[in-house]
Amino acid sequence: MNRLITAGFGAPALQALRRAVEHAKHGDPLAPVTILCPDNIAAVAARRALAHGIGGRPGVAAIDVTTTRRLAEHLVQATGATTRPVTSALLTALWRRELERAPGVFAPVIDRPATVRALVRAHHELRDAPAVALRAVAEGSHLGADLVRLHRAVLAALVSDGRQDAAAILEAAAAHLPDGAAHLGPVILHLPGEPEATEATFLRALAAATPLTAILGTTGNPAVDAPATAAFTTILGVEADPPGATTPHPTEPIAGAVVHTSDSDEEVREALRRTRRLLAAGTPAHRIALLYPVAAPYARLLHDHLAAAGIAANGPGVRPLRDRAIADAFLALLALDPERLDRIAVFDWFGRAPILHGAAARVVPRTAWDRIAREAGVTRGTWAPRLADHTERLTGILAATREDPEASEATIAHHERALAAAQDLAAFITELTETLRAGREATTWADLGAWAARTFARYLGAAASARMTRLPQDEQRAATAIETTLGGLGELDAIAAGPPSVADLAEILAVDLDGHRPRVGRFGEGVFVGPIGAATSLETDHTIVLGLAEDLYPGRHRVDPLLPDAVRRSAGLRTDADRLRERHRALLAALACAPEVTATFPRGDLRRGAERLPSRWLMPTLRALTRTPDLQATGWSEASSDRLHAVASHWEGVARGADPGSEQEWRLRRITGGDPLHDGRLAAALELLAARAEESFTRFDGNVAGVAGLPDFTAGDRAIAPTTLERYAGCPHAYFQERLLNVRPLEEPEEILTLSPADLGTIIHEVMDRLTSEAKAAGTLPGFGEPWSAAHRRRMGEIAGEVMDAVERRGLTGHPRLWERERELILGDLTAVLDLDDAAHATQRSRLIASELAFGQRGLAPVQVPIEMPDGAAHLAMRGSADRVEETSEGRLIVTDLKTGSSRTFKDIAQDPVVAGTKLQLPAYAMAAQREFGHEGQEIEAAYWFVGRKYHDERVEVRLDEDLASRYARALGALVAGIRDGQFIPRPPQEDDFSWVKCPYCNPDGVGYGHVRTGAYRKRTDPALADLFALLDPGALAEGSDLG
Repeated sequence: MNRLITAGFGAPALQALRRAVEHAKHGDPLAPVTILCPDNIAAVAARRALAHGIGGRPGVAAIDVTTTRRLAEHLVQATGATTRPVTSALLTALWRRELERAPGVFAPVIDRPATVRALVRAHHELRDAPAVALRAVAEGSHLGADLVRLHRAVLAALVSDGRQDAAAILEAAAAHLPDGAAHLGPVILHLPGEPEATEATFLRALAAATPLTAILGTTGNPAVDAPATAAFTTILGVEADPPGATTPHPTEPIAGAVVHTSDSDEEVREALRRTRRLLAAGTPAHRIALLYPVAAPYARLLHDHLAAAGIAANGPGVRPLRDRAIADAFLALLALDPERLDRIAVFDWFGRAPILHGAAARVVPRTAWDRIAREAGVTRGTWAPRLADHTERLTGILAATREDPEASEATIAHHERALAAAQDLAAFITELTETLRAGREATTWADLGAWAARTFARYLGAAASARMTRLPQDEQRAATAIETTLGGLGELDAIAAGPPSVADLAEILAVDLDGHRPRVGRFGEGVFVGPIGAATSLETDHTIVLGLAEDLYPGRHRVDPLLPDAVRRSAGLRTDADRLRERHRALLAALACAPEVTATFPRGDLRRGAERLPSRWLMPTLRALTRTPDLQATGWSEASSDRLHAVASHWEGVARGADPGSEQEWRLRRITGGDPLHDGRLAAALELLAARAEESFTRFDGNVAGVAGLPDFTAGDRAIAPTTLERYAGCPHAYFQERLLNVRPLEEPEEILTLSPADLGTIIHEVMDRLTSEAKAAGTLPGFGEPWSAAHRRRMGEIAGEVMDAVERRGLTGHPRLWERERELILGDLTAVLDLDDAAHATQRSRLIASELAFGQRGLAPVQVPIEMPDGAAHLAMRGSADRVEETSEGRLIVTDLKTGSSRTFKDIAQDPVVAGTKLQLPAYAMAAQREFGHEGQEIEAAYWFVGRKYHDERVEVRLDEDLASRYARALGALVAGIRDGQFIPRPPQEDDFSWVKCPYCNPDGVGYGHVRTGAYRKRTDPALADLFALLDPGALAEGSDLG
């Protein structure tokens, strides 16, 4: 005889189960009884409850605890029939095929992966719908008609291929009853939910074949309980046992306490604090449950906080395998286009998981290769030519370094490593491109699957490899799932409408991996963490239900574009109202599954800056606890109760909470209480903050005095370029990072739209140098007052083309269309330089005698410059190359430094020839020219010559007199001493950045110089910096004196 028993969730339901099993056995301990549970959690709880014994006897035997669907599979297999499952890959491929054959209204979105995913979800809902419901959907709209048509086509394809999904297995099992039910014994259906159509059919057949008892969890709310009760009354053909005959009628449960917090993050922290208190009080971890309304942000936050606190946890999977690094990296690989291989996409792929390269399967050196690709100017589709050009340049640099007698073994080894790394990257990209092309040439799913499996193993490692077994379990599961899906792709060849594509493969993999969410831990080991919907299967000692705000639970109404509520109502499908009722039932089950329940809700959403109200379903609890029957959600904050607790903020929870929830909270509480906390990292951070707040110049501000290895350019024969010292004068902090730490910002090649001013200057200098050097070697340089010849000008155009082509190969020229115009302008600039040169030579009766006159490098002797250090006189060896040296007909030398940029920063040379140490080139160049041409002690002219488009033919002359020599000696001495003494204070620009970052070392994140300016301004008057700032900013010394 069938029975329908109603019982409250939690302990009452398990008590009803024990009595039902005892009744089913009729006093025979070995009589078989089958128990059907809604999920594995309920099954484990049922086994443990029955293990305590029934009927006054310990233990229980001959009990088979399973689920409805597993029983159906067992019944079908018992008939000898073989079942071929419907995999997600197969279902996705079938929907894709039917869409391509006749998309109907879905034609505009047929190529979007989200389309197939949405249709597959709708397919699962329609699968349980009877024919009359499908007709109603089809008649509702053109969209509904096409949806049903495609759904029926997919079902027909599955049947013709001999496939059985879950619904088909239930239908087949129902057909084999009652013959297959003899061995089951009485069947008990424990805590079922509202059944789908095919499940209801199977249960009716089961009830006709063997005695079936249903233990239906009820909440005490008639509106919530009535639909399930009615459904099982129909299935079983009996009315529910009257209340009191088996179990008392439950009353609608409420929480024993409510906590409200500032936001969801603090809500999780408060739940953790309460969990720790429960554990400390002796509650076993497996008897505590933390339930959340939505996965984001609660699921991951709860697991992360519990793990950080060292508390074991278990529950449904939080992250799908699609989100695992291995799966994410493989899908990113499949998305790469071999014909237009994107640099950013490649290095993004490198960053998603360890990618293997070479015969030794070493991990790709992402950072090193990224630097190489940027330096080579690689952009989309330019890998081969740009890397080839870059490798050629590195080869030349290595050859020149080996020939340089001053080059150290370490320098040579550095250039050898750089060349080898560039060659490795080029080889990797070549192989990758060929591999990706091979995948796009596959003509069958079997071939594509085999290619994908090889590619996966090549770049990420096979699932069974030793490397993969060292990864976390979920990464290994992702690898196994990928290989399993790829191994089964061959079966799609029988149903595919056309040749496969890598994009289709990626879509199938993504859908398959999205459907796999590995469970966290084992049920019964640690605190249970799961959705509120899992509460119907739970029985605990204490449950904490989080997120009971209106916008989170029940949440906002979302319209299903494929199956809106109007269509659902006409077809008899589950509507939004049905889903609301199910969510309400789940919450009531959560409030009933433990003798002690705490409900929490966030007052706001700090991520969106929004306020929140308590859930409508939490209001009965709030009214009962505050004894305010007419309390409304908008007025909840005005009510009070000793069981209504507030956590005003994160800080209050840390400082005033009963117990810290984690080690971090304990540390914060110790600090705020004034207790010493012996933590080296924290102490160093506090020391940094205190030091930067002082006015003295400390190690946290760039004072590294006494550190070994600081360069002293007055000791030994090490030479320094004037531009290097100018860099130090401009910003000592930038010099320290760039020159001593070798830290340099890297530009994104894709962001280069036009040629930079620096690269424009390089082109002008190189073209003029090559033209001058060739003419000098050929003996055709113009004489005194003579112009450049037509042949010279033609050759200039040829050299310019070669130089600009080389710059273009390096990816420095920006957008092709803008570069086309820029090339013409540069040729005009060079022609203008020759015209200006002709005019100057004619006026001065001069001739060009040297270009890029080198000194102190490539084996040439440096220029020895007398300098005045703060601690005495010394000599400084200087190196560099003078742009141009000319000679007049009277024998006077003219040294010129060619400039293509602005003359604005040179305007102060008349008052300060070294401009606070930032203009040091010309005196050194003049000394080199005097020595080279035997003019020591003779008069010499020196000037900066501006030949750019805006500052055209401007000359800023520098008088090389005793005053300059004295200033120059003091400036060099102050700068060299500052470097030697470890003074690397930041000197951010006085003006904020506008269209570009002036000092990336002082403003690395591009948000401004404010905090750097404040600190540098405060520190600059420190006495340790007096000698340096006497040069850089004399006003600072006067200010410091006034302050003193």
